[in-house]
Amino acid sequence: MSNETSQDKIWSHFQNIAPESFAAARPRLNYLLRRIRNLAAGRSPAVLNIGIGDGYLERQAIDLGWQIVSVDPDEKAVSRLSELGVQGMVGVAERLPLPDQSVEFVVASEVLEHLTDSQRSAAIGEIARVLKRPGWFLGTVPYNENLAEQQTVCPHCGIVFHRWGHHASFTLEDMRSQLAAQFEVQELRRTAFVQFRGRSLLGKVKSAVRLILAQAGQPIAVPSIFWLASVRKET
Repeated sequence: MSNETSQDKIWSHFQNIAPESFAAARPRLNYLLRRIRNLAAGRSPAVLNIGIGDGYLERQAIDLGWQIVSVDPDEKAVSRLSELGVQGMVGVAERLPLPDQSVEFVVASEVLEHLTDSQRSAAIGEIARVLKRPGWFLGTVPYNENLAEQQTVCPHCGIVFHRWGHHASFTLEDMRSQLAAQFEVQELRRTAFVQFRGRSLLGKVKSAVRLILAQAGQPIAVPSIFWLASVRKET
């Protein structure tokens, strides 16, 4: 079984059979949507989202009147988006099926950790290629993940794999270095995407504590790396 095949099956399972597994991503996606809205300053931006998940970001973008296109390797997930009137394309981040300088924003949230080193390098180059000048790349990856802790084994074939299909773990320095070839990094930090609105006082306290721990890089808070980067003009 190839690495690519394993990834395809993992993506297909969670996006089509267990879409509820993406519910916890909504605070993170809402944050990314707010950042794009602020940068767009009242305009209707052209946005590319890499990795569909359950389609939450796309549905919100449509409601905001944005031009949204999504790229994902899973044909079923793309078809489901098309039924909602969202432009979806079957493809991968390292070979984006979009023209040069065709979008203003690219979102890759919890995507780059699924790629091998060579795939990730190609994907970052492709993201720079499809971005207009000026253009913005926003994304997240898990911070300093212990990949071994999430390994499991197939009871039928014996292959050991990461349960979410992750290939890489990142520090802030790793992420800055990988982005720097194509982008000017404007913001790069550890954080957690927590919800305060609608929670009880105790719930808000718990969210605040998790955010503080994540900013300190404590694994108990499941911290993420967030970045905001502008494409280099000479790229």
